[in-house]
Amino acid sequence: MKKKIVLILLLGLVFLIPTQAGQIPRLLRETDETEMNRWVDSVMQRLTIPERIGQLFVVGVENNLSDRNKDLLKSLIEQCHVGGLLFSKGTAEDQATLTNMAQALSRVPLMITMDGEWGLAMRLKETPSFPKNMTLGAVSDDSLIYAYGREMGRACRRMGIQVNFAPVLDINSNPQNPVIGNRSFGENPDNVSRKARLYAQGLEDEGIMAVGKHFPGHGDTHEDSHFTLPSVLRNRAQLDSCELSAFSRYINAGFSGLMVGHLFVPALDTTSDRPSSLSPDIVTGLLQEEMGFEGLVFTDALEMKGAGSKTPALDALLAGNDILLKPLKPKEQFEQIVKSYNDGTLSQEIIDRHCRKVLQYKYILGLDTCREVGIDSLTEDLNSLEAQTIIRQLSSQAVTVLENKEEILPFTHLDKKRFGVISVGKQNAQPFVKRLQEYAPIENISRLNTQSTDKEIKGIVDVISHSTQTIIAIFSDKKEEIQLAEKILKKATGKVLVFFTSPYSIPKYEELTAEAEAIIVAYENNPVMQECAAEVLFGGTSADGKLPVSTGKYPQGSGIFIPECRLGHAFPEEVDMDSRILSRIDSIVQEGIDSMAFPGCQIIITRHKKIIYDRAFGYFDYEKKRPVSTNDLYDLASITKAMGTLPAIMWLNDHEQVSLNAPLCFYLPEMRDYGLSAITLRQTLMHESGLPAGISLRRLLIDPDSYSAPLLKRGRDSEYPIQVDKDWFVQKDCRLKPWLFHNKTSRSYPLHIAEELYASPSLPDSIWHKILSVSKSDRRYRYSYLNFVILQKLTERVSGEPLDRFIDRRLLQPIGAYHTTFRPREKFPISDIAPTENDRLFRQQLVVGYPHDELACFMGGVSGNAGLFSNARDMAKILQMLQNNGTYGLEDYFEPTTVLRFTTDKSSLSRRGLGFDKPDTDTPAKSPTCEEAPQSVYGHTGYTGTAFWVDPDNDIIYIFLSNRVYPHRWNTRLFDMNIRTRIQSVIYQSLLPTPCTVQ
Repeated sequence: MKKKIVLILLLGLVFLIPTQAGQIPRLLRETDETEMNRWVDSVMQRLTIPERIGQLFVVGVENNLSDRNKDLLKSLIEQCHVGGLLFSKGTAEDQATLTNMAQALSRVPLMITMDGEWGLAMRLKETPSFPKNMTLGAVSDDSLIYAYGREMGRACRRMGIQVNFAPVLDINSNPQNPVIGNRSFGENPDNVSRKARLYAQGLEDEGIMAVGKHFPGHGDTHEDSHFTLPSVLRNRAQLDSCELSAFSRYINAGFSGLMVGHLFVPALDTTSDRPSSLSPDIVTGLLQEEMGFEGLVFTDALEMKGAGSKTPALDALLAGNDILLKPLKPKEQFEQIVKSYNDGTLSQEIIDRHCRKVLQYKYILGLDTCREVGIDSLTEDLNSLEAQTIIRQLSSQAVTVLENKEEILPFTHLDKKRFGVISVGKQNAQPFVKRLQEYAPIENISRLNTQSTDKEIKGIVDVISHSTQTIIAIFSDKKEEIQLAEKILKKATGKVLVFFTSPYSIPKYEELTAEAEAIIVAYENNPVMQECAAEVLFGGTSADGKLPVSTGKYPQGSGIFIPECRLGHAFPEEVDMDSRILSRIDSIVQEGIDSMAFPGCQIIITRHKKIIYDRAFGYFDYEKKRPVSTNDLYDLASITKAMGTLPAIMWLNDHEQVSLNAPLCFYLPEMRDYGLSAITLRQTLMHESGLPAGISLRRLLIDPDSYSAPLLKRGRDSEYPIQVDKDWFVQKDCRLKPWLFHNKTSRSYPLHIAEELYASPSLPDSIWHKILSVSKSDRRYRYSYLNFVILQKLTERVSGEPLDRFIDRRLLQPIGAYHTTFRPREKFPISDIAPTENDRLFRQQLVVGYPHDELACFMGGVSGNAGLFSNARDMAKILQMLQNNGTYGLEDYFEPTTVLRFTTDKSSLSRRGLGFDKPDTDTPAKSPTCEEAPQSVYGHTGYTGTAFWVDPDNDIIYIFLSNRVYPHRWNTRLFDMNIRTRIQSVIYQSLLPTPCTVQ
């Protein structure tokens, strides 16, 4: 998407090159002048003088559908013949309705204007809110500003708006400015001018007039023109080099509209207390004659106190303005101008000249063929995916890092840090915290403000004392809360400050900033910016923002680059995928849930290191008691082989502690005694050991004296009432061996198998020896879970520590996969773990938090073939590390050659790789992947209804987790309906053509 934007930008930049002092506006230049004049002449001929005067007024109108408001609007059109409207705050639907009504009433199509400096949301509810200009001033990728302008232009067209009062061209050189502030792109004239022109270019490329403001520059004031007349006391040379510079370049680039502010500027007009908007010297002499502006000149709102005059509309017209914007009493102001014409004070030539100019621009803006605004789907159309994407990109690129002592950011060595989060102010920091928790466990969260109780402050002190890294989210610049924060947080260790405020707040936190290890400016407080700032802390996105204004010790332009090194979030289109096609996944999943193929699931899709689809569907069970969340844990079943045991083998191989071609008996000598000495590690990984698919635990676990043989039987009857598989039923009296199991834990029964079920410590050894005793066949390939039980034993023998501790210490904790674990009930509440089967044979209970796989469960919950629990987000981190050739979060886990070997090697006998499953290219109908998946794909599936697939060619990760075995294992609808492969197929269908690379 970004490359497309760059291409559009390069095509448009020719219009931004200054050529001379003043230039015919481009929109006018590109219009058929003959047709335009024909239309203007026809309209002028039928307008009376009062109607021509009315064309110069753009009046303010309330945005509601009350009868009173409709009557007022009707009278303004019929009695004052107004030329345009500026609506107040309200809803898009109401404004569109009023627009249609007004256009139908008016003899001449109305110019609908908008004061939308940060999007329609500045005035309209439930519409996209773009970042403020100060935030945009920090963005380095200027093509995004152009894209923003185009999207704003599209939205205006959809609303029936022809004019947007933006961009702001003011240079905010005064930190005390009460009215401009974050409305400005900053204090650097070059940066302000460039970004303003790009935004205006985007608007006008969509056929919407851009109106730059507030001429001759409102940035160096400490008063608000809404309430008084501010003074700009710079000399002419200073004005030329700063304030006027941005306007000059805007004019020379050929844009169509400018707004004159209410300012007293003695260097330009010495008339006492005369605002610039009413000054002929400034509006006509400077702006139009000296600087050569030929577009439409708008006053700032004439209802503002800064306008000052008793006859502001008349004075503004005489000063040279074309549009008289929002006078306080429009009928009275209209009548004053009519009176001035009637008494000879105002010539018809002035009226006609300005009216004709207004009509010309109405034609240019398409008002010769005015269309009704469609109400249906209006809000949906305005809240487009394009708008949301641009908002996220702009917010992400604006985040600015001012301090990064000892390169603390992005955070590394997550297993050695304890994070605490304190927010300063009353604002909600939940989006920030929630995104932080995707990267690391953050349990200690507190809010500090002037209403904090002693108990709450004590809790904050506790947070500080238990944290090695304290993230302080600052939302307040109130003096009392600053003092409180500096007092309470003084002893916090590893302080990282994130300002969700104006950068001018930074020097107010003098003590905290002096002690901070890192300082980040996020500029404003909204959910998107909170999420972006959180990602920067952990490297989920890079930071390259540059401070748009000077503040404290940090000069304008300051900004430290932070690299991207972990998964972040993006919209599908940002990575060349079609979100509309991806939405078909929702329907496939719902079909599966409705068909009871599974009660719920998690799905994650990533591309180019970005999570573009992250959803939880359905419930834990069909009773719909507990909705699935993205943090919940699922039993991975056989995915344990690829996500638990295999990384351990890779690590040992990486460190030359095992060899793929060495016989297993080299590491496990006891295998010689069982005739298994010839099996190599490679054969075991590829399921070419000749071992059977598995072993039966019934004889080992069931007391033979508890039932009359046989144990199992096809079909149900009174002696065999308990179903354990599709057609199989178990004898009603069978019980576990009482000498192996007990319902209470003790020294004799320490092994926790299930609720109220504990086993003898000898049980795992008995299972191990039963595995070693199996008969090896001559079959060269047969999938066997026993292979990975052997690999678990090998790992533990070579490493000297249990498998769960080995991978937890070397992979899971450092990478931030803190929801991935064996024996999850020891770390997480049972309410966060999806249930699997109601086991009526061995455990006599609904299995929750214990491995569904019987072998893994009776081994004590840790096994090489099954037993690992996780969620999709954690799995994505591990798989992205493999996609990164063994690196994640600036830490190396494997050598690139090791990753390449294990992910690309493929058996010559089957579709299997080194521990991974792969597409079946010989028999596509039997392939576990969709037909679109390339041969390079690797992954694994799990019996409980889980799967993951990694596509190195297209840089895609796809993860599906479900508990399809709830409440029984013989539910095969997930496989019968091909849910997982159909979803994968949609992923490939969503891939967009790669855009051309711009040289």
